[in-house]
Amino acid sequence: MNQLRAELLKIRSTRTTIGLLLGMILLALIFIVLTCTLSPMNQIFTEQDQVSLLSFGSIAGVFSALAGIMLVTSEYRFGTMRPTFLFNPNRSRLFASKAIAGLLAGLVFGVIAEGLTFAIGLAILEGRHVHIVMSGSNMTMLIVGAVVGTALWGIIGVGLGAIIRNQVGAVIALLAFGFVVENLVFGLLPSVGRFLPVHAGNSMMGFTGQHYLSGTIGTVVLVAWAVVLAGAGLAAIKGRDVQ
Repeated sequence: MNQLRAELLKIRSTRTTIGLLLGMILLALIFIVLTCTLSPMNQIFTEQDQVSLLSFGSIAGVFSALAGIMLVTSEYRFGTMRPTFLFNPNRSRLFASKAIAGLLAGLVFGVIAEGLTFAIGLAILEGRHVHIVMSGSNMTMLIVGAVVGTALWGIIGVGLGAIIRNQVGAVIALLAFGFVVENLVFGLLPSVGRFLPVHAGNSMMGFTGQHYLSGTIGTVVLVAWAVVLAGAGLAAIKGRDVQ
């Protein structure tokens, strides 16, 4: 618990985390206001149209993963990993504390981002007199899926940061894979791409279509990604010395 408190304090007290949080809120608000305001009426009247519009809070997953990456790579970058290992030589327990801290930070990011975008987006659509066709279960799935998915991305970020200790390299790897590689794979090989983490997260939120997984399977797949990357990150931390 002391180690977990220390990791949570690191997240709360760094300017980088505050910057990520503010940047996330600003970007999510810009997206939701512009898309809900400017989208033509014929593109916002179906259930899937509205799910797509109101899911912009899921952008928090990127910021959650970045926070998780910073939680590990910043210690290597500034040399604080040495005293951290001296204080707690049990690297498995140390990594578990970082993963839990990343999960909790992601949960907060997800609640803030999806809460804001869903409420504001819904208000804009109702202000435009758009009939809301999403059922209560659709809304619940969207909100819960976005929040839980964002929390899992926090763990993924911690795992990736432990695997790629260079901060810039880890951030580039995350953004390149999430925004470029995965979309290319999904476009060319959708039967493979739907099992990648971003599209699995979309399935969690209720995205449907020929190539999307069900919500349950999407959840299992994203959890599996988090577990695998966390396991690889733990192996990397235990198997490498601090230079």
